[in-house]
This record gives sequence, structure tokens and C-alpha cells, in this order.
Amino acid sequence: MSPHVKVLIAAYDRGSSGIASYTLELAKLLSKSIDVSLLSFQELEDISVEQVVVSLRRGSRALPLLTYLRNRNTVEEALRGFDLVHETIPPWGSSAATLVTTRWGYVGYLHLSIIRLFGLSFPENLGAFPVTLQHLLMDRRSMARANYIVEVSREGPNFVPPPIELRPSKSYECPQRLRILFVSRDLGMPRKNLVTVLRALSRLRSSTELHLVGGGRIPGPKPPVPIINHGFLPREDVLSLMKEVDLLVLPSTYEELGFVGLEAYSVGLPVITSDIPSFRAIFRASPKFPAKDPAALAKLLESLTCEDLERIGRGGREYAARTNEIARAKILSIYAKLINERRRDAISNSRHS
Repeated sequence: MSPHVKVLIAAYDRGSSGIASYTLELAKLLSKSIDVSLLSFQELEDISVEQVVVSLRRGSRALPLLTYLRNRNTVEEALRGFDLVHETIPPWGSSAATLVTTRWGYVGYLHLSIIRLFGLSFPENLGAFPVTLQHLLMDRRSMARANYIVEVSREGPNFVPPPIELRPSKSYECPQRLRILFVSRDLGMPRKNLVTVLRALSRLRSSTELHLVGGGRIPGPKPPVPIINHGFLPREDVLSLMKEVDLLVLPSTYEELGFVGLEAYSVGLPVITSDIPSFRAIFRASPKFPAKDPAALAKLLESLTCEDLERIGRGGREYAARTNEIARAKILSIYAKLINERRRDAISNSRHS
């Protein structure tokens, strides 16, 4: 593909958590090969990617559709001059002439509403149905206009593994006490499923220590093991903590991405996950356990030897390195195909005019 092609990744929004990290990592990966800019709703410091910053007017997480409608004209102006827009948050790039959009999740919208109703903490869960309806309308706009739809949360022909920049690998040791890490912006969020980890730790005979990153209430009852609550930490501090612990557990009952697991892969921290579709697609190098089965998780934790931890950690990092290259090659191929099709259509139209 021509290095003169200009691509916009849209959009980085800090409030979208894991999707924000995915958006930034995608932009960084592609910037090594083509001219990429990042549409961002907050200015970022110390990144190598050129930014197009748009300050949203009266933005609201509870009213995403209204936020889009209020700011659509400003964003459409920002999209001008780019050959292709790769949209990670529909429908922020949907007015582009050549559009690659992203499908998140692996369930229908009604099912997703129910997951949000029972899987989010109060009062956020009160918006389960109205917010999901807005996402349905926004997604439909993008899906109808898109030239290509990238799947992130489920396997299939359009699946592209999410990229992650590799960091220096952690050192491995044989700990006297297994140090387990759990990360969530809301520790008490039901779908994040910390309660299964706590119940599993109550069953262990071996010595363990639980490290928590995030806010909110810790669901009880607490196991008879040391619990270190770090509270909220900046991303770089979480990555540093990953080099000090021995294992990350992702026990979610539903997750579209679980980006913290990719961050663990990037430093070689071993990751074990619940057996849900998105984790099967994204974390192929990780052992799995049934999400609601603390006995199975306890058995898996008891079985891990020092050699297992090092093998899983190194395997995850190597897997991330391979999938980075797979993602880069597949996305560049998609871009080239779409841009060539657009040029052929333009030539054909000019001949018939």
C-alpha cells in the first residue's frame, strides 16, 4: 500500500477504558507502516502518533447517541482529507467515504441489555436498556455504511487479534507465596466476577496473596489470605505491578476484550482466564476455567508449578508478538483492497461521465 495513503483511527476516548487502550495500540502498530493519525477526544502526551483532537461538547456516557448528534458536524470536519477511516467506536467515523468499523461483543443487543442489567453495579445498571438501545442505533449506522467490519470479540473470517506493544519481560522466580493480581475499574461489578476468585482462594491449601487494582466495594466474604488493595493506578503503574506479581486472573462472565490481559501478555505475566468466547479468541495462550466454578479455579491454581508459570508467561508474550504481526498484515491488506476498489470506482465513474 502506498505510504502516501492517509488513515485516521477514530476514536480515542479515555472513558471507554479497554476500547481506548485498543484504539491507541492499533494506531501505534499501524504508524510503523503507514501514515496514521488518531482522532482523540482528549489530548495525549508522549505518543508517537499524530493526533487530531476534538473536544466533545456536553458529552455524556449515559447519552452516547445524543453526544454523537451534538458533535457530529465537528467530527465530520475532522474526517476530511483522509483516504480511509478505521472506526473503533461506532459511529464516530461513519460519515467517511471509505470506512472500516469494529464490531464489539458476541451476543445480541437484548442479551447484552440483560448482561448489563445484572452484570453492572448500581446505579450504572439502571441504564442497561436505554444505553444499549442507543448503542444499537449507533452500531447500525456504522455497519450499514462500512466497507469492512472487523471482529474483535469472536473468532471468524473477519477476526483480527487486538495488538499490544511489547514491553521488557518480567523476571521469573519461584515464590513462596503465589501473588495473584485482579484488575477492574469497579471491583464489585458482578460481571467482573471477583467473587469467584475470592471463593477459590478460600479453598486453597497453598500460600497465596491477592493484589487488587481498582475502586468500589470488594464483594464478600473475604478469604483467609492477605489482600493488598492498590486502588486506582495509572496504566504505567499497573504494568510495573505486573512485573512484581506472579499471575493475572481474568474471571469475567462477559467481556468484549479484557485489555488488561493483553497488557499482562506484553510483559510476560502469566494469565489464566474464564472460558468465555472473547477470551477463547483473544487469550489462546492462557489456561481456562468455567467462569462460575471456584472449585475449578482453585484446582487450576493449585496445579501451577514454577515451571508452569514461566512457560505460560513466556508463551503469552510470544503469542502477542505473533498476533501483532498477524494483525498488522491483515489490516494493511484490508486497507489496500478497499482503497484500490475506491480508486477503480472513481476511474470507472469518470469514464462514464
